[in-house]
Amino acid sequence: MGNAVEYEKRLTLFLDFLGFSEKVKSTEKDIETLNDLVDALSDAAETANIGNAPDFQATQFSDCLVISYRLDSPDALFEIINKLSLIVVILAARGYLIRGGLTYGQLLHTDKVVVGPAMNRAYFLESKVAKAPRVILDPEIFNAALKKPKVEVLKVIKKFLKRDKDSDGKVSWFFDYFSWRSVVETVGADSNAYPEYLKTLSGLIKAGLKNTDSGVLEKYVWMQKRYKAARHDFIGTPDTHPARKRDPGYLEAIEKLPSLDKAAAKATKIIAKAEKERRKRDQCCESCVRRQ
Repeated sequence: MGNAVEYEKRLTLFLDFLGFSEKVKSTEKDIETLNDLVDALSDAAETANIGNAPDFQATQFSDCLVISYRLDSPDALFEIINKLSLIVVILAARGYLIRGGLTYGQLLHTDKVVVGPAMNRAYFLESKVAKAPRVILDPEIFNAALKKPKVEVLKVIKKFLKRDKDSDGKVSWFFDYFSWRSVVETVGADSNAYPEYLKTLSGLIKAGLKNTDSGVLEKYVWMQKRYKAARHDFIGTPDTHPARKRDPGYLEAIEKLPSLDKAAAKATKIIAKAEKERRKRDQCCESCVRRQ
């Protein structure tokens, strides 16, 4: 018999690398892609393990990463939000998208084991609720507190987040990895690299919007809306604005990026058509059941 173990109340973050299988397939014939993938995984692991080890646990397996903190740890909520934001931004800059869920509950997390209801819930949030390339906070735990934050730490972490209203009307808060204010001002990324960062996101979105699968297209239409809003913050800046002299070429680099509106509009039509066909199939199935 081993030593007795028990659950702890822990903040639990589950992250998943999107498109990982396709990347792995391409590494068989492309050594550069393999090196880049290994570097990306290493970056994620290194960021996950920043800080005082007794306060947290981090486990990486294949394309998944789990980070957890005891809530009684000082600044635990800020630390885990800060880590997820760094991981998402670092990997997005390399061309990798992340989806995930953050919750709070019973978890056993050691160097060898990660198991518990909180793990199940975080995985559910990632796989069934987040849907788009975003990391969301558990609506059942965080929504009410974030609506009118009274605690200082909630006011701080709200700067990392944006409110999303999904097609089913439900509200989720997700880490904003698009806007300058979040990526540069809050997370601390290099401002000079932001135009190139947006360019990388636009390339991912452009490629994704060429897909023919409506489920995949929904993810990239979601991204295009957030990317467009982030880009829009810089569009229309007067020629006489001091920023144009202070940082020559900065605004121009962002203004030259594509809006991707046409591609998104085309994708939206494909999604609508697929949804119409799905409803028609469902109605046919219901009719068949009633006749039996």
